[in-house]
This record gives sequence, C-alpha cells and structure tokens, in this order.
Amino acid sequence: MGDVYWLTDDGRTTPLRRVQCRNEDRELQRILVENHDLLPGAQIDPEAPRRWILVKREMPVPDPSSGNDRWSIDLLFLDQSAVPTFVECKRFLDTRSRREVVAQMLDYAANGKEYWSAKDLENYARETAAGRGLNLEELLKRLAPDSDDDTARFFCRAEANLREGQSRLIFFLEESGWELRSIVKFMNDQMERTDVMIVEARKYSNGETTIVVPTLFGFTEEARRIKRVVTVESRTGITHGHWSEQDLTKAIGDAAPNYQQAVVALIGGLKATGFAAVPGKGRRPSLNFIWPAAGTKSLLCVDADARLWFYLHVMFGSPLLEKLRSDLAAALRGNLGIVPKDDEREYFPVAGEIWASRTTEILSVVKQSVAGS
Repeated sequence: MGDVYWLTDDGRTTPLRRVQCRNEDRELQRILVENHDLLPGAQIDPEAPRRWILVKREMPVPDPSSGNDRWSIDLLFLDQSAVPTFVECKRFLDTRSRREVVAQMLDYAANGKEYWSAKDLENYARETAAGRGLNLEELLKRLAPDSDDDTARFFCRAEANLREGQSRLIFFLEESGWELRSIVKFMNDQMERTDVMIVEARKYSNGETTIVVPTLFGFTEEARRIKRVVTVESRTGITHGHWSEQDLTKAIGDAAPNYQQAVVALIGGLKATGFAAVPGKGRRPSLNFIWPAAGTKSLLCVDADARLWFYLHVMFGSPLLEKLRSDLAAALRGNLGIVPKDDEREYFPVAGEIWASRTTEILSVVKQSVAGS
C-alpha cells in the first residue's frame, strides 16, 4: 500500500505518519471488539458483505486429551450466515515465527469445533452482549434482519458449520510479510470449506486524527468462486459427491461389519418412505437423505463409520419438516432412548452400537411422521 495523504481545505495534501502498533491488546484486539467493521465484510464477500456478532474475546479452546481449557483464540465472531470466524491478532514486531502463528490458529480451529456446542456459543455470545450493555436477540435481528431463525436455531447453524468445517480464519495484523502471505494463499487455495485470509489494519495519524485502513489479502477471486459453490451446496443441505450406496456399504463392511446389515435396512427403509439418497462429498463414503416433498435440505446422514447423523437443526421452515423434527426429537430423547434427555444439541451423530438395534423403531417413527403430514 502506498502513502496516505490528508487533503486540507485549501486543496493541499499532507502525508500522514504511519503509526506502529506497540500494544497488541490495546491497539488491535480492543479496537476490533468495539469496531467489528474493521473486518472488511465487503472485501470478503462483495455480493453479500459480511456482518459480525462477537461471540467472545479470548474464547477458550479445550485440550483434546483432557477436555480442559488450554488455549484461547483472540476473538471469535459469527457472520449473518452463522459461519464461525476465528481472529488472531498479531503486531508486526511480534518476533514469533509466522509458521508458529499459523499452526496455533489451526490448533484452535481443529479443537474448538470438537467441543463447542450451540449452547456454549449462545451462552458466550449472550454474556459478551450483556457485558457491553446489549441484548443478544436485538443484535441477531440487526445482524440478519431477513432471517427466520430464532436464537437457538441460529446457534445450531453455527455449531453445524463448525462440524462441517465451514469456517473462516483471519490473521488481523498491522502489516504482514511475504512469508505469512504465501502460507495463507496456499492454505486458502487448498481448503474448500474454510476461508483463510489476512486483514491488515494500518494506522495513520496527522497528530490529531488517526485513520485505520483495513485491507484484505490472501483471498483471490478464483478461491472466492470455488468456495461460494461449496458453501451454497452446504447451506442447501446437498453435498453432491461420487460415493454410491455400494461404496458406503463396502466401507462399513471394512470398518464396522457388525452394522452393515442395519445400514442396508435403514437405507432401504428411508427410500421406501419417500426419502432420496444423495451421495456425500467427503473423503470417505457417506449418504445424505433428503425428503423431496419438504425441500432440498439434508435431514439425515450415514457415514463410513456407521454413524447416523440427525440434522434436527434444519428441520424447520415448513409444517412437514417441523412435524418430523418434533416426532424425531421426542422419540430420540424419549421411548427410543437414543439421545440423553439432557443433550440439547440439535445436530449430532449416533454410533452404530447405539442405533443399529433400533433400526425398525427409527424407521417406524419416520414413516408415521411422514404419513401423518
């Protein structure tokens, strides 16, 4: 970026002095807490500029070996699509290796998604809002005024995005070097669902006024186009891939042969009830199930480890889906006893050892709900 000039009333220009960050906490983190727009939403997505709600500053990240909080990410935001945005602030004079900073960010993203539930995210966001004298529901309404989501559904979508790897990693710095830029560009080109980028927030002053100029790096138009396609597929619930039913049953036969018969019965039963099987797109075989009569959202999924995923968080927006959601939730937490009653998550996998022996009952609940709609 070139020099920045102040245009005076008499038409003359005066160069502004670059202000170097001395205190990362005060000059980067706190400014971003109070001024979310320094994450340049229009540069990130020109067609639908991103807006932000702060979940928490110093968001705790658990250690996978103990489950105890071990690290913290500087800032965790959500945008209006409930996409988690991890932000790590670093001043240019920070002497730590750029590779170390990148590895640290990946640690946070990889471990946080395994432990943060929708309820955790909501509680942190509510606490943050209250600490600033704000109401969470009002913030969400301003964030996404056209959304039909209530608070619980919004944070369920956030949890789902975390689990799917639909997230954004931002290095927020006063200035970035070529080494970090090259690493970020490489990561961004290779990762389909996760956006990786740098935001430089350069500060200039004329002695009386300070100007902050946020600039996005590491996010090319080609990367934006590819990621937009993947994101749209994810949000509609359809993740088209090349896996067939035979691929899935074979993979389960290799990994979890005891549940192969139950998976075959489940697939056949769902299709007989009116569901369509949609090939998964992951590295390992999986099948998603949509109910064409109620739209294009993926409602259930079976993966190569014989886990059955229930996507209760997307079963809303129509009487058909809401009845199915109500019936399934009641059965799973009630007479089927598949999910503990105190588990408030609406997006979860159930291991084959738990659901396989209840295949007939699960199909019965789905069939009765569909038939009664």
